Amino acid sequence: ICNLKALVGLELLVELRNDLSVRGVLHDCDNASNVIIKDATVEDVEGVQRQLPLVFLRGSNIRFVHIPDNVDVMQLVEDRRLMLDKAATAYMGGKGAPAPKPVPGAGTA
Repeated sequence: ICNLKALVGLELLVELRNDLSVRGVLHDCDNASNVIIKDATVEDVEGVQRQLPLVFLRGSNIRFVHIPDNVDVMQLVEDRRLMLDKAATAYMGGKGAPAPKPVPGAGTA
């Protein structure tokens, strides 16, 4: 899942268990490997193609996700990890500890 989330914004080819293939830009994914593809081209086994603006693919129906050869997956995963660490630090008040919780009744007049 970490690898898939790092690929958001890239064009991918996704093969499904029902022998359809979907090529488009990965818009979003979740922890169940469900993905949303924008500007999708759906192709069946007979070569018939359809263009769709948005496609939701259930994770359990995905057979393979093809990543372009020119993509450095390790670098994308590391960049995403650093971004999440930075966001967590900012959320925790920048001190590496949780931000203080507001005291009930404090600051109200």
